[in-house]
Amino acid sequence: MSMITESSNGNSKALLVIGGGIAGLTAALDASETGLDVILIEKSPYLGGRVAGFHNYFPKLCPPSCGLEINFRRLRNNPRITVLTQAELVKLEGSEGNYDAAIRIAPRFVTSACTLCGDCADVCHSEIADPLEFGLTKTKAVHARRLAAFPPTYVLDRDACATDCHACADVCKYGAILPKV
Repeated sequence: MSMITESSNGNSKALLVIGGGIAGLTAALDASETGLDVILIEKSPYLGGRVAGFHNYFPKLCPPSCGLEINFRRLRNNPRITVLTQAELVKLEGSEGNYDAAIRIAPRFVTSACTLCGDCADVCHSEIADPLEFGLTKTKAVHARRLAAFPPTYVLDRDACATDCHACADVCKYGAILPKV
């Protein structure tokens, strides 16, 4: 889903793309390369959608790291696109060409200082249903989506953590995990 909406400063217009799967990525990249500013929102912690979890995907039957990595590289080098993960559209008002959107962003609890070293996941004792596996398997409460994660950081599900646990924050030598308050 996409629409033209006012930017947060209210002065310039931007295209809002809802959904960071392969279709949303393509729409955001193509629109930005025609000169539009784009805000791409994705409700999960990572871009790539279901394709990111596939072994191979159609039509080339190549691993998702191929196609997604090309798009992620284009995204990283594109100053016209603002990516908001763990973001949901909560309100939309206006008319064609003049929308006002309200977006809620959930915290990651892991900063961009994360290097994907995995030390936090190694010490994590809490598990959650793995969203990439449709909840059929478990993953750690602090996790990253495979090696092709974008943004390239872990995310922490604080609701799954014991109240007195801060093992992942203690082990992170980069200070990337926000402490509990």
